[in-house]
Amino acid sequence: MMLRVFCTVAVALLLSGCLLESVGPLNNSGRPYGAHWFKEGMTREARRADLAACGALNGEEKIRFHPEQISAAKKPSDPNEIAAYVRLRDQVGLCMQGKGYIPIGDIKFLNDCDERCMYP
Repeated sequence: MMLRVFCTVAVALLLSGCLLESVGPLNNSGRPYGAHWFKEGMTREARRADLAACGALNGEEKIRFHPEQISAAKKPSDPNEIAAYVRLRDQVGLCMQGKGYIPIGDIKFLNDCDERCMYP
């Protein structure tokens, strides 16, 4: 009986999100992937132009791709389009590194972006 009560409370807490912080930090920075790239002397406009040159749609800091790009990058083994998106996003990151940018903070989970991110 006690085990049943404990399991019910644990499930309720998990579903309510109260335990999510203990699993890992949530991204509260609100800074998109493109804002995490920094190069000495850059401006936001120059970064956006470089993001566009690297394949991001419209050179926005929130990285988006045309549906055709995602479809072309999708592998038959991919369960959905997310893996294709991540591959395209990683290609943008490699291109940005080739242009002399360095990633700021945790680029995978988009945490720890500091004032160098210049966003917004």
